[in-house]
Amino acid sequence: MNWKLQRERLRVGLFVGMVAAVAVVWVGQQTPSGQENPFTGTSFRLEAGDVRVSSRGFEAGARTHWHTHSEQLLFVKEGSLRYQVEGQPVRNIGLHETAHLPRGVRHWHGATPGEALTHVSITFPNADGEHLTIEWMEPVTDDVYGSGAGQ
Repeated sequence: MNWKLQRERLRVGLFVGMVAAVAVVWVGQQTPSGQENPFTGTSFRLEAGDVRVSSRGFEAGARTHWHTHSEQLLFVKEGSLRYQVEGQPVRNIGLHETAHLPRGVRHWHGATPGEALTHVSITFPNADGEHLTIEWMEPVTDDVYGSGAGQ
């Protein structure tokens, strides 16, 4: 079995295990409003203690600002996801589909304009077990967000 296939199977196994653990220990937090909030629109998060698995909801049209962090998979639990990795086109994915966000690469994600979203995320450390700190950047413009229409 090649290294990429082993890594993907490990990710899927970790994802399934983490989702099961998260289902047992949900703790809800609401994102505060105001200038310190790196989101456009209303968003909320459910998180499980020290485990790097969380679920976040977005109202239709809500999205993050541009940001970077450790490698992450986003699994669409409800609704549809619009996202962009810098240098790539804006993409939309639907129910039960997964988006891969590479470590340290600028990106944004959120709900599509006409549909709310709930996604489950799993964030992976590097080979030394370290996670990158999230670095928040500028808001995603309406033009950039809208460039995903019809995809």
